[in-house]
Amino acid sequence: MKIKKIIFSILAALLPVAFLAIIELTLWIVDAYPQPPLFIEVTEGDTSYTQINSQVGERYFDKAIMPVPNLYPEKFSSKKSPGTIRIFCLGGSSTAGFPYEMTAPFPKQLDLLLKADYPNRHFEVINMGLSAINSFTIVDWIPEILDQEPDLIMLYMGHNEFYGAYGTGSTISLGHDGRVVRLVLKFQQFRVIQMIGSIMRGFADAPPSTGNPTLMEKVIDDKFIETNSMLRIKTRENFSANLDVILTACQSAGVPVILSNLVSNIKDQIPLDITSNPTQTSSKAHKLYLKGLREFRQGDTTTAHISLTRAKNNDQVPFRGNDYLNEILQVKAGRFAQPIVDMKSAFRRASSSSIPGKDLFCDHLHPNPIGYHIMAREFRKAMDKTNLLPLTPIQDTTGQPLLVTDLDWEIGALQIFKLLQRWPFGNSSVDYADYAPLYDDVTAQLAQDYLFDHHVWGKAHSNMADHYLKLGDLNKACQEYQAIIEMYPEKTEYYTKLVECAKQVQMWELVKQTCQGALSTTTSKGMFYYNLAISHRMTTGLEQAMPFIEMALKAPELTRIQSANVRFTYARFLLEAQKPSEAATVLTGLVREVPDFVKAQELLKKLMD
Repeated sequence: MKIKKIIFSILAALLPVAFLAIIELTLWIVDAYPQPPLFIEVTEGDTSYTQINSQVGERYFDKAIMPVPNLYPEKFSSKKSPGTIRIFCLGGSSTAGFPYEMTAPFPKQLDLLLKADYPNRHFEVINMGLSAINSFTIVDWIPEILDQEPDLIMLYMGHNEFYGAYGTGSTISLGHDGRVVRLVLKFQQFRVIQMIGSIMRGFADAPPSTGNPTLMEKVIDDKFIETNSMLRIKTRENFSANLDVILTACQSAGVPVILSNLVSNIKDQIPLDITSNPTQTSSKAHKLYLKGLREFRQGDTTTAHISLTRAKNNDQVPFRGNDYLNEILQVKAGRFAQPIVDMKSAFRRASSSSIPGKDLFCDHLHPNPIGYHIMAREFRKAMDKTNLLPLTPIQDTTGQPLLVTDLDWEIGALQIFKLLQRWPFGNSSVDYADYAPLYDDVTAQLAQDYLFDHHVWGKAHSNMADHYLKLGDLNKACQEYQAIIEMYPEKTEYYTKLVECAKQVQMWELVKQTCQGALSTTTSKGMFYYNLAISHRMTTGLEQAMPFIEMALKAPELTRIQSANVRFTYARFLLEAQKPSEAATVLTGLVREVPDFVKAQELLKKLMD
């Protein structure tokens, strides 16, 4: 009887598990309630790609309650080609590049630096930055990322440990015990859990309308967190434990990781526990901040930096990563023998005042394009410690962001405009009529059209290029086309526009590079061979130009006018090569077929005289 009771007890305990397993299997069969995947497979022609799922944020953010941040749907080859260096950049909004887009974020700047430094290597620098996430999300992602054969992972995270999803001060909460959070995140992979969550959300009361709140406003629960509170202690513990999980997984997979300490605006950002609370006139952080400003004005930048850093660390609205998080990062880098970027020192060196402020940041912690470029350079230098690539000096010596135009700066300024009016910076209504253009009215209008109307980045830059062409500013028009091509290499029409623009200002190396890029993306190669011949003639000489003009002659897609121009140029090349009879033959045939080609007639007559 005792054995029967034990068996019955075991069966009774297993019955709910079996019931849930049956439900799970059923949901799999009917494909119901799947967890949003991190990656999805897409096919273009005969090529298969892995694409980042832009909607993966719905794993953590309820779209019925708050705006859900999106990842950029970047794609890379499903089958990694030999010699490819695949790099994943992980973190929050500073990795994403907020409030800027496309070419400005540090992962893209890093990609551009690597292409210049190693022109014969293929890189895939994949930006996995997502606003309002912290280390718990990275823990959730890391197994799926390791499945994608990364050669290197870069981590820039820590600012969101309090207020990001599952942070100790967030409305998105599973409690403060990191072990529980990590366990629940594992269980959320099951469809039955997704179904239960969906049902519970269906019974929840609709959130009150608060007039288009920002994501920052919606994720905050505990707005003020005391310096020595238990929440601060739990945050440190969770961050440390999450780093252990992430770095252990990467180490087991043999994938190196580059860490970075956290940097923020300490000179030009009043502590947020003051700006966020109209009734508070002073705090410890504010007193330290005012002390730091006095020391700075007196010329004592060293002491000022200490005071301003202490002000940031004592801010009771801890959006900016505290230095104890940097200490944890340093310890973990040593324990796991991984390189760490000293981003704080890099920004100090780059700052005009030796204390990072609005010269490198657009708000409290998000760099401006110059700052993002600094981040890219520092991560690029840290790669030298991974032995992934032969040591090569950084080719770019300008120190300026690459392929970031005035329009990109304007888009960022316009996006940050709303944020800086809302909590924790203030609590005023947002009226874009009050926005002061960073450059001029046309640039600001094109930025607004992009953000509030068509949302097509390439179209915005094309319109900006059209404006520059009307003004006669061909250099800036070329920059716009270069940016479009970098982000949309399949759009052949912009190669043509860039070539014609660059020819007018005699930027022959740019013409050459653009034609070479176009030849790998289009089947209509004739005019690119032609312009490649012209650019070689102007830079390296006739001998290098001749093969390309001959390939242009064979292009079947050339129009009558294009073909005539190619043949005329070929005749001139032949003359320059001291082959007058061959040139005369080409010109004779050209004049016969295109009798209204006056220049060909004149050159042939000159040859015959």
